[in-house]
Amino acid sequence: MATPTIDIVMFNMSAYTDWQHGIANRNMHVLHTLLQDERVRKVVAVDYLPFTLKRAVRQWFQNVLGGPAGQVLARGFGYRLTALRGSEIELTGYHLPGVGPNDIQHKLFVFSSVQSFWNEAKCYQTLQRELARLNLKNVVLWSYLPTFVGCFGVLGERLSVFDAVDNWLEHSSYLKVKDRLKVNYQTIRARAGLIFTTAQDLTKIFDRPQDCTYVPNGVDVERILSAPRLVGRDIASLPRPIIGYIGTIQEDRVDVSLIQRLAEANPQKSFVLIGGVWPGIREQVNQRLRNLPNVHLLGRKSFRETPQYLREFSVAIIPHKQNEFNRHTNPMKLYEYLAAGKPVVATPGAGLEGFADLVYLAATPEQFNTALIRALQEDSVELRERRQAIAAAESWQARVKVMLGQVFAKLGD
Repeated sequence: MATPTIDIVMFNMSAYTDWQHGIANRNMHVLHTLLQDERVRKVVAVDYLPFTLKRAVRQWFQNVLGGPAGQVLARGFGYRLTALRGSEIELTGYHLPGVGPNDIQHKLFVFSSVQSFWNEAKCYQTLQRELARLNLKNVVLWSYLPTFVGCFGVLGERLSVFDAVDNWLEHSSYLKVKDRLKVNYQTIRARAGLIFTTAQDLTKIFDRPQDCTYVPNGVDVERILSAPRLVGRDIASLPRPIIGYIGTIQEDRVDVSLIQRLAEANPQKSFVLIGGVWPGIREQVNQRLRNLPNVHLLGRKSFRETPQYLREFSVAIIPHKQNEFNRHTNPMKLYEYLAAGKPVVATPGAGLEGFADLVYLAATPEQFNTALIRALQEDSVELRERRQAIAAAESWQARVKVMLGQVFAKLGD
């Protein structure tokens, strides 16, 4: 009997080109892990749909006029459909087995549109028309985008899936559309066949005892362990020990005052922050951190580079605010830190309690500083091996196996 297959139309929380330029999130990992499963025939990645003029303009230039290179299958006013070549997929850090840099396997397609800015229904009509040329079968709609929910039921899908990453109701970037999000989450609750969440508390938003499952983030252990050592780069010459953080420096997430206090209390240690600084927190970062000689803001690094920087850390930190937003998150960096064997010091947050025997949890600056010193003193080969062994069981392949298991079980009902 032939293996059953599905085609996936995935509404992304990012643009594909963002992933190519170093931004990494759960959406990116899940999509590319799905591509490697023989039961997934085709994936159409729908770039983040804009609802503001600023984002629509960016989408127009970056992804409709620009966009990833490949075979352009369709292009019209405000949209573009592209079949990706191997080299474009490899820019994300992933590759498809047997696909060369210049090959187009016609398994991954990217649809970019700005039509959602002025007419959501028109956007779906265009998408539906262009999907017809791909001969999709057994379609699963898979969404990461709570700002638009009109897609449910209009693409002829056999099953709809929503993967809830964070609670966007608590995200400062979406305060102006909070009422819209409240309504949309209830629409998702009613219309999605399956819901996955990144945090246990997120399941409460949907209040569904059935078909709503907590699936934490994961890690690609091989990518972390195979990273070569950096030579002659910015971090390579910094004084040791290096206390490091990898991730977007964003106002809802990062506790800048905590980092300042730690750096001031440890002038002989190098504090390295790797990630883009969002506009809403830039002034605070400039005032509190830029003038500290042992704080080094190295900016965003590509997805391929970050494991190399992680190798240089003596201790990896998660200095997140203890707020409602972070109560609904599950930091991917935790799994990457552990996969690299690094000691981790973190403020309490969602998903961390399960690693209490390997992660130093600290609720106050004083506790964090004490834990930082302990982490440096207590690190050992045995502890590094324990961390890596735990991380090995937290792979993206394991997460997607759970997700697809539920998808095919639901389709078989």
